[in-house]
Amino acid sequence: MFPDTILYNGNIITLNERRPHASALAIYGERITFVGPDEPTLLQAGSRTRQINLNGKTVVPGFCDSHIHLVWFGMNLLTQADLIGSESMSEVLERLADIAAKSAGWIRGHGFDQSKLTEGQFPTRQQLDTVSADRPIVISRVCGHAGVANSAAIALLSPTERAAGDESTGLYTEQALWTIYRYIPQPTDEQMAEAILAAGKVLLDTGITSVQTLLDTPEQMRGFTQLHRAGALPVRATVMPPWSAVEELSRNGIRTGFGDQWLKIGAAKLFSDGSLGAHTALLAEPYTDRPDTSGLRIYPPDELKRRALVAQAAGFQVAIHAIGDQAVNETIDAIEYALQNDRQSRDNVYHRHRIEHASLASPAAVERLARLQIVTTFQPQFVTSDTWTPVRIGPARVPWAYPFKSILSAGIPGTLSSDCPVERPDAFECLASAVGRHRWSMDERLSPLQAIEVYCLGSAYAGHAEDRQGSLETGKLADLVVLSNDPARLTAEQLRATRAEQVWLGGKRVR
Repeated sequence: MFPDTILYNGNIITLNERRPHASALAIYGERITFVGPDEPTLLQAGSRTRQINLNGKTVVPGFCDSHIHLVWFGMNLLTQADLIGSESMSEVLERLADIAAKSAGWIRGHGFDQSKLTEGQFPTRQQLDTVSADRPIVISRVCGHAGVANSAAIALLSPTERAAGDESTGLYTEQALWTIYRYIPQPTDEQMAEAILAAGKVLLDTGITSVQTLLDTPEQMRGFTQLHRAGALPVRATVMPPWSAVEELSRNGIRTGFGDQWLKIGAAKLFSDGSLGAHTALLAEPYTDRPDTSGLRIYPPDELKRRALVAQAAGFQVAIHAIGDQAVNETIDAIEYALQNDRQSRDNVYHRHRIEHASLASPAAVERLARLQIVTTFQPQFVTSDTWTPVRIGPARVPWAYPFKSILSAGIPGTLSSDCPVERPDAFECLASAVGRHRWSMDERLSPLQAIEVYCLGSAYAGHAEDRQGSLETGKLADLVVLSNDPARLTAEQLRATRAEQVWLGGKRVR
């Protein structure tokens, strides 16, 4: 069999430790059949083999965003006001009014950060009422863990549901906010499929060829399956269902690993706490800028342990959201408890249970993560976006914040992700934030090659996919990106300006 395509005269960063660099690779069908120097690769060409001169350009594996909300992001693109970067309350209201003029029914927006508005406070229900007093409105903070509703939206709630938040200001957080979302008509399967396609286009433009995406509701799976049946998925997707769905899925023979190379079931998602931005991340000691609170615990420790064990017993890897240091500690406890009570394997290399974020992890927590080999997902853009972090947690805890280098140095499996739409899905912004970080946390910077390895091979490992993704070597899927520059030689700012000049997915150029 002659290769369909040969790429040669390139600078190929393979991430294969046996052959870290090459200049050429051959592709047959969806897979790589050879990686090496130009001459032996080109000798394999047949009369119909495409031979593409890379002219010295750098090639890396396709990036994998290991924690993203793909349907949510796509629906934002199609139906919601983009509030990211809003500098004032008037700008928030203007953007909402603009989307209201183009739509009917609920008015939604996402992405404001009250700390960065000139007023320095959350919008209120009264302000949202100026956009519309008749149509329900709900807007969410950039983290997604806090939001504000107008009077028409609050009027739909029961007295108990209203009391779960601050009815007077319209501010609702965590489960109280999700209660409001349940009153919003769910998108159709076709609308979800359209959202996935819209989101996928954005991802491919930046070299992201695969995702591990949260299903915010079990129904979102229908959008993925519709596209999968049609052979139209824009990127490879490992979907992570909510914990509430695991027992029913297991009864139907569906568990982590079910599926194929395009669509697969991943970890079951649980929440341990909220976010630093909303003051709902669970800390061991009170917030420095809000000493009246230490955040919010979603489940009592024993219940979190029980849920982790139930998911594991049903055949699921678990992915537990934990941001505050106390939430991280309790999440490690829960994963350790599940592992100790497993009849099949107590080795987490088998299960690959994950902590999503681990934004504030003490040295003692890092030691435990290493001992248990708990996969940890990083969001580098949080570091450069959440510039208020030192004020929020105080100087004593600042060294514990986003400890990427410490975690990797301890031998803990790590991944990179955006948590989109919390952050924009921009592979080069993600890499630049890991390499450059922010002036308050420079000690935890990664090198460009470290960041790429964690983004590609680390994310593949977290998704039980390192046998077919994450590196460029014989037998693996031909998912790759041709870059505008060599990232190994770049500063953070230069990485930020890098672009994906070509994107290949399954041996086909898709961009």
